[in-house]
Amino acid sequence: MTEIPSIGQNSPKENDTGNEDDWPKQVTDQIVSTVDDIRDKTTGPAIKISRSVVYGLTACFLLLLSIPFFVIGTNRGLIEIFDTWIVSDRSSAVWIVYLITGVLWLIIGLVFWRKRPKRAAQPKKR
Repeated sequence: MTEIPSIGQNSPKENDTGNEDDWPKQVTDQIVSTVDDIRDKTTGPAIKISRSVVYGLTACFLLLLSIPFFVIGTNRGLIEIFDTWIVSDRSSAVWIVYLITGVLWLIIGLVFWRKRPKRAAQPKKR
């Protein structure tokens, strides 16, 4: 039977010059480090780009989802303010807020309409 060397003893296969049987581990470590370097240089930017796209799309989705809630909440708040402090009739407060909101959206639409390219609304000539 072969004897198992203890931690402090040298194995019988080791020479005085060093550990010659360690070359497979060294080659394996070199291959693994080279593959890791190549993977970091190639997939690292791809992972960064994909994360940026996912986070950007999530932020856009949440922003688009929050806009209607903001508009509805603002209208409700204005209705309460008008009902409490300006007019005493609830239906009048609602219609005043609807009028203000409509005028605001009309102004926003006119601003976008003025920024459109010239002749954008005209049909193309054949």
